[in-house]
Amino acid sequence: MKLSIAILLLASLLLSPASSLSTTTVQQQQQQQQQQQQQQQQQQQRTSTSTTKKTSVKRRLLPPFPDGACGGKVITIPPQETYGIDSKLNGNPLVLPPRPINVWLPPTYSTSVPHPVLICHDGQNAMSDASSWTGASWRMIGALTRLADRNLLRTPTPIVVMIPSADGDLVPGVRRRHLEYAADGLFATAHADFIVDTVKPLIANRFSTAADEFHLIGSSLGGQASLQLLLRYPTEFAGAACLSPYFEPTTLANVVGNAKALKSKRLYMDIGGDMGDSKVKVFDLLDHLTPEHWWNPGYWWLDSQLQPGVEVMKTALGLAGIDFMFHQEPGGRHNERAWAQRIDLPLLHLYG
Repeated sequence: MKLSIAILLLASLLLSPASSLSTTTVQQQQQQQQQQQQQQQQQQQRTSTSTTKKTSVKRRLLPPFPDGACGGKVITIPPQETYGIDSKLNGNPLVLPPRPINVWLPPTYSTSVPHPVLICHDGQNAMSDASSWTGASWRMIGALTRLADRNLLRTPTPIVVMIPSADGDLVPGVRRRHLEYAADGLFATAHADFIVDTVKPLIANRFSTAADEFHLIGSSLGGQASLQLLLRYPTEFAGAACLSPYFEPTTLANVVGNAKALKSKRLYMDIGGDMGDSKVKVFDLLDHLTPEHWWNPGYWWLDSQLQPGVEVMKTALGLAGIDFMFHQEPGGRHNERAWAQRIDLPLLHLYG
């Protein structure tokens, strides 16, 4: 009897208005919490969207980039300190004609900070319009300083080592530059060994450098030379950038046979030329509006012919599982002025 009374009392309590009010109150509290959570999520989304918009505006970097040293210091290393000190074939002036090498130190250079190093093929075309053979340079220094000013580099601003290509012919019709930047051969081997055995140690000893942040960059044949150096000496370099590169079959074969050398490296590659409705102009007046070498537009038509080799290289890298950045520039010409329009992209990939 007592047990029945207790059960009835418990049932009456559960069904009482107070209990109903309590249940309603809990439900209201849950609804309020859900509304607060939704409001917080919406606020976070607005904040995230706003931040993204601000970041995209900040990261917008458009050419033209400034010409020249842009407040940095250019140190010229005379040939006797580089080509003249090598006792091997690299030091033979008949193989590698001696030439000065310019080194750009950024405005923020400090001897107490290890700086990355960017070794540049065709270095005479990298910084100054006046020294470029087409009268327009890559304006690479201008792009680097802008990237640094906007805090878009993951590293201190790199030191840039500008190694000019060789002038003239070995024999009539055989360009020395083509021999040095070839996929293989005596001259190409001597050039690669010269950079690793002579130039790189000199830069590391004379300046404050980060040993694991030496990169290479080049355009056309200079792009092939940069990639070949990375393949030959993977422990010496952290990556390479190849703008409108010309790849010989030997280079393609080396990538297939030695793909492991490119693992974990930073690689960049791009190409212009005819693409769909975008065609390379037969004549572009802007190629000739330069105080120096106004008559020379470079091999403006060449990118379209280089596209098949670049496609094969992309396939080879992809099959080998190598990560790389690739950029297409529809209608892009094959000259320094065209590369200056996108020079920030390889720099961001190597150091951003």
